[in-house]
Amino acid sequence: MKTLIILRHGKAELYRFDLDDFDRKLADRGRKNATDMGKFISEMSGKPDLILSSDAKRTRETAQLAAEGLNYPISEILYDNELYLTPSYIISKVLSNIDDSVNSCLIVGHNPGLTDLINDLGVRLDNLPTGSAVCFSFNYDSWDKISAKKARFEWIKLAREL
Repeated sequence: MKTLIILRHGKAELYRFDLDDFDRKLADRGRKNATDMGKFISEMSGKPDLILSSDAKRTRETAQLAAEGLNYPISEILYDNELYLTPSYIISKVLSNIDDSVNSCLIVGHNPGLTDLINDLGVRLDNLPTGSAVCFSFNYDSWDKISAKKARFEWIKLAREL
C-alpha cells in the first residue's frame, strides 16, 4: 500500500519585478499554515517515509515547516528541481522513481501541476489553494504502478480550515 500526500506551497510574498519567482519566500500566513498543515497531516496520516519538494524557496520553506509539525528530520527532505512549476506528467514520472521501500510520500510543489495531478488521480478540483493538502492511497507495492484506476481518495484539507 502506498500513500501520497500532495501539499501546495504556502501563501508566498507578492511577485516583484526585482525578484525571481523561484526566490519568493513565504508570507507570514504561509508559514503559519505550513506548520499547522504538518500537524494536521501527522494526525491524519502519520509521519511520511519521504518528503519530496521542489527546490524553490517557498516550497523549501513549506516542506521544512511541515516537517517540523510531522517530527520529520529536515535534513532528510529531498529537493528536486524537476518539481518546480512542472506539469503533472513530470510529477508522475518523479513519483514513479521513488524507491519501493518508501510507503508514504509527502510531495510539496506548485500549481497548476499539483491540481492537474489531483485531477489525473480522479478527484475533480479546479484549484488546490496555497497551503492545502490532498491525500490518496494506492493498493500497490510499487510507485511506478500508481494510477487513477487504483487511486483511493482519502482526504482533503484546505489551509483556510486550519
